[in-house]
Amino acid sequence: MEKLKKLNIKVKIAIGCIFILIVLFLGSFAFYHNGINAVSSKDKEVIVSIPKGSSGNNILQILNKKDLLKSPMCAKIYLKLNNYDFKSNVYILNKNMDLKEIMTILEGKDKEYISNTKITVLDGQTIPEYARIISKQTGIDYNEIIQKWTDHTYLQKLIKKYWFLTDDILNDGIYYPLEGYLAPETYFLTQEDNIESITKMMLDQTQKHLEKYKNQITNFKINSQTLTVHQFMTLSSIVQRESPVNDQDRQLVCGVLINRLNKQMPLQCDVTVNYGNQEVKIDVKHTDLNKDTKYNTYKYKGLPVGPISAISTGIIKNVLNYKESEYYYFFATQDGKVLYAKTYQEHQANVNSNKWY
Repeated sequence: MEKLKKLNIKVKIAIGCIFILIVLFLGSFAFYHNGINAVSSKDKEVIVSIPKGSSGNNILQILNKKDLLKSPMCAKIYLKLNNYDFKSNVYILNKNMDLKEIMTILEGKDKEYISNTKITVLDGQTIPEYARIISKQTGIDYNEIIQKWTDHTYLQKLIKKYWFLTDDILNDGIYYPLEGYLAPETYFLTQEDNIESITKMMLDQTQKHLEKYKNQITNFKINSQTLTVHQFMTLSSIVQRESPVNDQDRQLVCGVLINRLNKQMPLQCDVTVNYGNQEVKIDVKHTDLNKDTKYNTYKYKGLPVGPISAISTGIIKNVLNYKESEYYYFFATQDGKVLYAKTYQEHQANVNSNKWY
């Protein structure tokens, strides 16, 4: 009986110890997970600079000074349990980020959180405009950018890498081979980026934009003749620069251009003449139309030698889904309305009644 009592006591002690251990474990587990949570639920950005050669402990010290660690001790445990490849840079973090999110960002893969330089280039802009924006934001010399983008040796490497770049971009008369092929977007740069890495970034984005339309683009026909990718991009850039305000007008304008191409009529687009003359103007004069460039669609039938601007994904979709009509002419009024005509006489009447420049 005495032995049974002692055994019961030992069992109770053992159960008590196990209970305490469980409580301690659960408490530690809860403490740890709470310790790696965000320091705040409020949105407050914090700029953090990670120097080159920083160790994990160095980074934790930097984060702690910036009040981004809820528990430095838990952060050290977390770092021992996980592997990260940190990259030196200047990052935009937030007090509502937990430790896992912060550590992932500090690997430098998501450039959205890198605070160094960002550039925004828009659809309808041209290579010289792109180059000026990049030069202004990065300090890279404008002429260096243009030289790189017209270097045939460099361009041949790009042609081998991207399906949408072909030898057509090197045709005689083309001003800027990459015109129309650098995607309009906001790009986040690091301090290590140069013009080649920026170009890759832009072409990768173009590939992302075009990939889902690849089959449609490579099989796009006018008058039973399949266009090359370069011709398709050239047509799209003209629709882009004509800039109708809605999808329906863009599709109709594209249809008008295709009607003219089918009839072997010159396109007679002022936007291509302006590009050939490297000007931006509305009131195009006869002296402008008489200048001989391979972008002059008054002098030469068919599409011009190459694209005339950056192209949005929306325009690509509009061209692929252009609307057929009996129109051969269009005129945009000052308020953005597009007037269509079947004959030159109708077109002239539209122009004379609505000319605003």
